[in-house]
Amino acid sequence: MEGWLILDGYEDEPAAFGVPNYLGFHIRYICGVLEARGVPYTYMTIDEWRMHQKPRLAEPEDRNALKRELSELDGAVVLAGAVVPGKYVRGTPISRREMDEVLAILPSGQPVLCGGWAIRHWRYDGWIPLRSNLFCAVQDTDASLDHYLSTGEWGHARRTPEQWTRWAHAGASSKAVMEHPDLTAPDGSPGPLTYEIELYQGCVRFKRGCKFCIEPKKGLPLWRSEEDVLGELTAAMDAGVRHVRIGGATDIYTYRAEGVEELEYPIPDPEPIAKVLHGAREDERLDILHVDNANPSIIAESIEPSTEITKTLVETLSDGAVLSFGLESADPTVHEQNWLNCDPEQLRIAIRLINEHGRQRGERGLPRLLPGLNFIAGLNGETEATYRMNLELLASLRNEGLWLRRINIRQVEGRGFQEIPEQTFREFKREVRESIDRPLLKEMLPIGTILRDVWWEAHDDRIRRPEQVLDPSYREASIHGAPGITFGRQIGAYPILVGVPYKIPLETGSDILVTGHGMRSITGVEVGLDVNSATQQQFKAIPGIGSKGAWRLVSARARAASKGAAFDSLESAFAAARLDFPAAADSVLSCDA
Repeated sequence: MEGWLILDGYEDEPAAFGVPNYLGFHIRYICGVLEARGVPYTYMTIDEWRMHQKPRLAEPEDRNALKRELSELDGAVVLAGAVVPGKYVRGTPISRREMDEVLAILPSGQPVLCGGWAIRHWRYDGWIPLRSNLFCAVQDTDASLDHYLSTGEWGHARRTPEQWTRWAHAGASSKAVMEHPDLTAPDGSPGPLTYEIELYQGCVRFKRGCKFCIEPKKGLPLWRSEEDVLGELTAAMDAGVRHVRIGGATDIYTYRAEGVEELEYPIPDPEPIAKVLHGAREDERLDILHVDNANPSIIAESIEPSTEITKTLVETLSDGAVLSFGLESADPTVHEQNWLNCDPEQLRIAIRLINEHGRQRGERGLPRLLPGLNFIAGLNGETEATYRMNLELLASLRNEGLWLRRINIRQVEGRGFQEIPEQTFREFKREVRESIDRPLLKEMLPIGTILRDVWWEAHDDRIRRPEQVLDPSYREASIHGAPGITFGRQIGAYPILVGVPYKIPLETGSDILVTGHGMRSITGVEVGLDVNSATQQQFKAIPGIGSKGAWRLVSARARAASKGAAFDSLESAFAAARLDFPAAADSVLSCDA
């Protein structure tokens, strides 16, 4: 380690996401400050800390050695963490307990800067870490670091537009990108890293925005120019990035919109976002391109320009794109008391528009563009009747045949809200998952659908464990087809979890055929399996074969091999095993003999 330690605790905010495989923009701006100044630094993710440094805290000798190493640093910056709590597959944001452990081991007197909206949240809850020379930024962490490096004193600061551009472009090729564990796969090919890029800051509802959200508190939206965003993307591509999500915006439709200061519903301008999207697509190195949030009320109140923007999104984005719609509650009382951004009728209009243009299937097997829907429990004015209204709305959308790519249900964070009726909340979640999510998945991705480029991330459990990163045996080709379960996802926004009932080397990709549906996940089997080498577990995963059929195929192949022969066609393999030829076999199996 050298210079400043930059510890990436992963951000998860309403308009900023940096949990792997995503790389957030705030941590890159921090690195960009040091890059622009030529100051040496060490970039480390919280997962790298957990795997390589945290175990050293248990033994006194190792702890002292770590403390000596850290004492040679010039200082530390820690970005934390989760404001929107969730379940994570590939990495989890730093916790308050872990933050305290990090601060305790950093040498006393060493300058330490803590930033991120989680820091504010913890401080509101009474978090007071006991150490000297600690500064908690409540504005821009990168600007606060720059202020310290310039003056030797701590102070809250906001970045200027010029600094924003400079640090964003410098951060695009910083160690946060070049040394990120997800940039490159073990075989040297591009990894699953998804580069979250900031389009603008703040919210067009800054005068009276949703009470639970942090974005309106940032004030009047600050736009980045199209040239600025595209320049940063080019620098990121030069550094090896291949997957991008345009985030950092509460509503992609209001980028550089008209009447932001005067109108309740600013009027979308289709040209600026089209320039960004088409400009990004002109770089042939770009693979996955997605976006994040959209405001249904803006779409509903300005249907003509919104339709034009929707067509541009469908034309330029990778399939599987999701527009997150924040309804939060269908209850008009909750809507009024919490200043929510749209009502159910506006939502319905927006969902119809996205469905009209985005349902066709793309190259990876997914609908090109669909809406997602957010609900929040615990908002003021909520009653048990609120959950019935939410379910009635969802049922009406289903009855109309409209598709929702995913329904996000979470509990409100922060003070000033009310208790959640736990039993009613649990029943609501169960009903949504069983009666809405699962039927939607079956309809959108029926059995037999082929999904391309699923990235395999964990064995036996949907959460990747440290040993699966540290131990190379999880990535060896020899385990392919062994008993077990492998979980993976396609790269991109809100990917569907895929489970396969055998082991696949982690950090690799495959195409799969859908064989079953959970409430928020699917099961599948890889396509392109060779009938002369597939394992019993792989055969068993193919619909129409089953356990006994898999054993008969393996036995028939062994008998043929004992005579120095191999199957010369799929038909001969099933004939030798005395099995009917299942419909899925043509899609899944091949014969390379």
